[in-house]
Amino acid sequence: MSRETRERRLKAEENWPDLRQFLESYVHEDWDRFDASPEAAIYRAIGDHPVEMRQTIVRQWWDWNNVESSQYDPRPAINDGLGVNIHFESPEAGRHFMNMVYDKLIVSIRKEVEHWKP
Repeated sequence: MSRETRERRLKAEENWPDLRQFLESYVHEDWDRFDASPEAAIYRAIGDHPVEMRQTIVRQWWDWNNVESSQYDPRPAINDGLGVNIHFESPEAGRHFMNMVYDKLIVSIRKEVEHWKP
């Protein structure tokens, strides 16, 4: 593991521990053995987390997005930092994945807590 990878991982563990755990636990190197797609893995992760934890994850997603997504290429922050094991063809594909995670979390929360905002 390179020094940059280690630093990204430590930064994510310190700043966004629940977001990192949520993603790393479901979209790890064997995700395709358990789920048909990354989207299906996210749905499974959502189903395994209570609404209060999903709210915490969304708040951490907001913070992560403000800090890391503004970079030209967020893939290292997604893959190395958050532990996602998906090969994104482009920076836009990485952003699209993270936005999909956010959208699915928000929809799931609002089914239980009407008009919730992070």
